[in-house]
Amino acid sequence: MDAHAGNVRLAEMPARSRDLRGAIAVFLLGTGLAWSAGNVGPVVSELSREFDISLTSVGLLSGTLFFSAMVAGIAVAPRVAERIGLIRGMIAACALGALGSLLFAVAEGFALLAVGRVLAGVALGFAGVLGPVFARATGGVGRVGVFGGAFQLGIAGGLGVGSVLADAGADWRLGFLVTAAVAVSAVPFLWTENVTVDLEGGRKGFLRGAVRDPSVMRLGLLFMAMFAVPLTLGAWFVHYVTEDGGLAPALAGAFAFVLFGVSALMREVGGNLAGRGVSAALLTGVTPMLAAAGLVAIAVDRSALVVGIAVVLMGCGFALPYARMMIEAQKLFPPEPAQPTALLTMVGTAIAIPVVPVLGAVLNADEGDAGFLALAAFVVLAGIANLRPVNTEIVPEPE
Repeated sequence: MDAHAGNVRLAEMPARSRDLRGAIAVFLLGTGLAWSAGNVGPVVSELSREFDISLTSVGLLSGTLFFSAMVAGIAVAPRVAERIGLIRGMIAACALGALGSLLFAVAEGFALLAVGRVLAGVALGFAGVLGPVFARATGGVGRVGVFGGAFQLGIAGGLGVGSVLADAGADWRLGFLVTAAVAVSAVPFLWTENVTVDLEGGRKGFLRGAVRDPSVMRLGLLFMAMFAVPLTLGAWFVHYVTEDGGLAPALAGAFAFVLFGVSALMREVGGNLAGRGVSAALLTGVTPMLAAAGLVAIAVDRSALVVGIAVVLMGCGFALPYARMMIEAQKLFPPEPAQPTALLTMVGTAIAIPVVPVLGAVLNADEGDAGFLALAAFVVLAGIANLRPVNTEIVPEPE
């Protein structure tokens, strides 16, 4: 790929570029950088004891700082890729992710822990924007689903491997060394990747068109539902089903892992369905209702059987729309598809920053049922708004 500055338009890719190397690069990019989103949870107690900080401070590291940095990475990723190229932008993200985890692993104080989480968050933001564009360029909509599945699998991997290491009595720093190694695993495959793109002069006007276009607003609701609600759920699911539902913590943790695992699988399935021509109305409008049904189920009954069924429904409902909504976003501005992807991903992720503590306050007031029902209602609204596809391009080509 030409790494000169400029906007890009993805060309139709020849069959030879849709090869195993590209698929491996996409998978490792998503898995490697999302690993950092799940690696703090298993070592919360160790961090609190070793650095003499409160659980609130650990939550600041794992949530507020990390997600805020991720939003910043999402915001700047298109411009960085425009200047240095898509491939180099993703390689830079891998390097940032590895550096952040290494700094966290060697930190002797809170400040360096914070810097490490910020770098890891920025790297994940880069991956969230550039990964789907690269995936579509190398393998079409089906490979966008592969990236989405790998992203979810990375979170599950950070959680699962971290838990295994903690149970084995390993030093918590080892888990972050593993995270650093996983973060750079995609680099050898990206380094040799050759993606053909058409470079064209910078066309402006997307943001101006986006803020007044109903299609962007409708799709934005879906991004919020598919990104912010799962992030919020991930922060409070275990607490809710243990404290309010009486499930054992180990069983609740297993259900959380199943939720991420099903979501990883279903993102790939959603990509395959979209590639086979399944309508956008079904994927972006109807399948979110599965997630809403799961949220309602655990709001009214938190027995083990119901929670087990609910996590499968939520895993499917939050994942099946992913590939199609990413493609719908890229269609909004074909000359530079990373721009709408970045904007909508940023909005969808940023909304979780205030929503997570709000739901915590709701749970504190013993109104968790109402909180989860409110999340379900929002998901239903987003699905209804996306029963019809967005416009193909909100800034028309000049004649």
